Amino acid sequence: MDIFITGASGFIGSALTRVLVTRGHRVRGLARDDAAEAKVRAAGGQPVRGSLTDLTVLAREADAGDGVVHTAASNGDDRPAIDAAAVTSMLASMAGGAFVTTTGAPRARSSRVPVTEDDTADAVGPLAWLAEAESRVLGAQGVHGAVVRPPMVYGDGAGPVAGLVQRARADGVARYVGTGENRWSTVHVSDLALAYALVLESGATGVFHAAEATPVPMADLFSAIGDAAGVPVRSWSLAEALETYGFLAGFLAADAALDASRLRGLGWSPRFGETLTGICGALRNPAQRYTAA
Repeated sequence: MDIFITGASGFIGSALTRVLVTRGHRVRGLARDDAAEAKVRAAGGQPVRGSLTDLTVLAREADAGDGVVHTAASNGDDRPAIDAAAVTSMLASMAGGAFVTTTGAPRARSSRVPVTEDDTADAVGPLAWLAEAESRVLGAQGVHGAVVRPPMVYGDGAGPVAGLVQRARADGVARYVGTGENRWSTVHVSDLALAYALVLESGATGVFHAAEATPVPMADLFSAIGDAAGVPVRSWSLAEALETYGFLAGFLAADAALDASRLRGLGWSPRFGETLTGICGALRNPAQRYTAA
């Protein structure tokens, strides 16, 4: 297949490029500058110069191959509008093929027991726009529209958890909210990349959770973060967390457990995560580059 990837130089996009190239596919990757182009080439892809606001470039590249994977995201309050314009432009140019977009765990109902893709929360708060983003792709005519919802992604010393490690080092303490009994699903970036590949290759449509089998209690996760950062671990209140993290603290205090049975039905298995014994094992594994020097 000939696949166009937005965000191809990023954490998820780079891993996906490597997996697709290894599986015999051709990848064209959106890159906004020279450094991004170098990352796309290093992963085995062909860079395409542009950004999410270059609608002509997006439409041309989406029309040129067999499918699109949208992993890019802008920053700022205009993110929903930029995403809508970019995706609409790409979808309008395609006459067939697959379009896979990325949303995330906030679209699933908060639950300590893993929930399926059909158990979706009402769209509220700062990420309410993700509901419309999903509908835009799933309702598109003439393409195989699919949505991948990753939970917390880790691996290779990067991902959201890397920011939590850096914050713990800076603060001198790793802090979870309340009792830390709430649970989050996680996925290694290489396993997530395989999930995208399987959805593309199968022509599957609909929503797919990409998550390891066992959600992780936040107290355990932050214990591993503390070990990686070389700092002690403490609990703090939601009010204290909100003062520091803003709305992100609400997510860290909630449950986000996802059931990935639908994706496993395509033959997916999170072998990288299982080998590392999950996110906590990865955080304590020097080869994964999270631990303090």
